[in-house]
Amino acid sequence: MIVIGLGSGRSGTASLAKLLNAQHDALCFHEMNPSCVRFRDTPRPILNGIEEFQAILGGGDPSMLTVDLSRRVAAEAYDVLCRMRHVSLLGDIAFYYLSYVEQIAARHGDVRFICLKRDRQATIDSWLRKSTVPRWRSKRVADRLSSLITREPYQAARNPWMAHDGREWAVDPVWDKCFPKFPGPTRAEAIGQYYDYYYEEVERLAALLPDRFRLVETPRLGEPETQSDLLAFCGVPPERQVATDAHIHRSI
Repeated sequence: MIVIGLGSGRSGTASLAKLLNAQHDALCFHEMNPSCVRFRDTPRPILNGIEEFQAILGGGDPSMLTVDLSRRVAAEAYDVLCRMRHVSLLGDIAFYYLSYVEQIAARHGDVRFICLKRDRQATIDSWLRKSTVPRWRSKRVADRLSSLITREPYQAARNPWMAHDGREWAVDPVWDKCFPKFPGPTRAEAIGQYYDYYYEEVERLAALLPDRFRLVETPRLGEPETQSDLLAFCGVPPERQVATDAHIHRSI
């Protein structure tokens, strides 16, 4: 089985990866190849990944997979995959799959989709914290002074949810392209607009693909019944299911 996980980000997707990776002969990446994709209009890298998954599940060489090895978590998962003798479940989880679900579903009838949904305000607050550029207090002071002297912008945060020129917010060439853009005008408002758009589209996809697309409220991921249902949905028989304490990022 191939599983593609989704969610707006800051929604528990790392916990879903943990649950899937706990299963026998299973390997699930978390944001396997963001360098090669945009939120829209880059279907080939996405479809290539699904086809590479299929080849591995059919007994092919697991090293024949395109992975962004600059990301430690992806490189470590890739190394685990290359050491596995048998693989019966493969997947990847990333928010940027949203625009490609229909194309994947049309070409690959055995793929299953799971999307997590966290509370809206909690998601906004978590993204605001996550997108802040980390600095020690002394570093903040030094960088502000340097900005005044050099007249270079002082960027306290990243903002992949709005189109910008980099003067107010830091530019990230990998992740900025992976998000759709919204008018804002503040980061918080743009994140809220992104959240609303994301889950409106998720509701549409869930209705379009009722047997292949599951929407799960994030707090329910820790429930044994929900875990069992999701694993059965992914083709894991009850006698082989491994439950986990699925919550990883409890404080953010």
